[in-house]
Amino acid sequence: MDRFIGFLGVALGLLLGLAHTPSLHSQPYAGVLLQAVKDAVRNLPAGHEALQREGFPQVIFYDLDGDGMEDLFLLSTKKTEGMGVTDLKILSDYSRVFEAKAAQPFFLHIFLRRQTSSSLVKTIDLGSKRVFGSFHRFEIRHGARIPFGIEVTFPNRVGLERDWVLVSSSSRIELFVFQEQHNVKSYVKDINGDGFLDLVLFEDLFEDSVGYETYASWYQWDGTTYKRFRSVNILRNLRTFLQTIRQQILSKNWDAFFQYALQPQDASYAKASGPEVALKRIFRAPPPPLYSVSGAEAESPGIEVLQKKFIDLIYPEILENPFSLREEGPESFLLTFRLVVEGESFLLSTRVSMYKNFFGERLFHLVLQ
Repeated sequence: MDRFIGFLGVALGLLLGLAHTPSLHSQPYAGVLLQAVKDAVRNLPAGHEALQREGFPQVIFYDLDGDGMEDLFLLSTKKTEGMGVTDLKILSDYSRVFEAKAAQPFFLHIFLRRQTSSSLVKTIDLGSKRVFGSFHRFEIRHGARIPFGIEVTFPNRVGLERDWVLVSSSSRIELFVFQEQHNVKSYVKDINGDGFLDLVLFEDLFEDSVGYETYASWYQWDGTTYKRFRSVNILRNLRTFLQTIRQQILSKNWDAFFQYALQPQDASYAKASGPEVALKRIFRAPPPPLYSVSGAEAESPGIEVLQKKFIDLIYPEILENPFSLREEGPESFLLTFRLVVEGESFLLSTRVSMYKNFFGERLFHLVLQ
C-alpha cells in the first residue's frame, strides 16, 4: 500500500475523482523510510533541494519495480540566483500567482530503494511554476500495481495545471500535461468498462451563428501515455436528439420513442408496460413555480391527454451545455417544454441524461422517474 506524504488542504479539493488511499501521520515517516529519504535527498542532482513541509521532504512511497520495497517519488526545486522556496506552506499560497518573481522550477525524482541505498533512475522537469497544489498517486489499471500515475497540480491565473507522470515500467515514464480553466473541465473515470482509467475533457468554444458549443474529448491509455481517441460535440447532438423525440411524440410513435429515447433496459420495461404506464414515469408536471402543484409530488397529465390530438411540442432554446460536470461525470438536467394539444396546452418536464460512455452510437437518454 502506498503512503501519501504531503499537502492535504489543497489536495482534497483538487483530486477530481482519482482514487488513492493515503496515510497521514504527525511524523510522516520514520525508521528505514526516514533513512531512505535522507539518502535520496543526499543523492539529488547538484543544485536541487527537496520540497518540504514542517521539515519533512515531500515524498510518495510506492513499490515501482515489484521487489517488495517501497520506492521514492520526491519533489524538488532548483534555486537560481539565490531564489527558490522549499517550504510547501509558502509555495501553496495562491497569492503567489500574481508575483512574477515567484516562478521557480519544479522537478520530480524517482528513486529505487535497495537494501542499503537508493538509486536515482529518473528526473522529470515539470517546468517553472509559482504555486504548488497537490501531489498523489493514482491507479491507471484497476487493481494492478503497474501502470500507475503520479499527479502534481499547480494552480495558476487561468485555472489549474495537472501534470501526470505516467509509469508503465521503471524505464518507461512519460509526462502528460493538461490545463483546466473557465472553459475547459475534466473528469477521470473508466467510461467503457475495460479496467483502465479514462480522461474526458470538456471544452466550451464560441462559434459564429451557432453560439457556444461544447466539445468532449476522450483520452485513452495506449500502454505508455494518454492519447485522444474520439471527440463529440454536445449541443448539436443534443438538438438532434430532442428534435427526433419531438417528431416521435407528435406522431405518437411510442415504440420508436421508447427504443430511441430510453436506455435499453428502460425501453424494454416501457414497451411491456405500455404508454399509459411508462409515459407517467418519463414526463411529469414541472415543480413550482412553473406549474402550480398541490401536495409534495408533481403529477403527470392523465390518460385523457394521450387520447387527444397533439398539435405541437415547443422546447426552450438551449444556448449552452446544460450538463453540469461533476466528479462522476456529466449530471442530468431537467428539461421543461410545452405540449400543445386540442384546445389546451401543458407544461411537462423530463430528465435528460448522458450515457456513461457517450462516445458510442448514443449520447443521451431520458430518465425513468
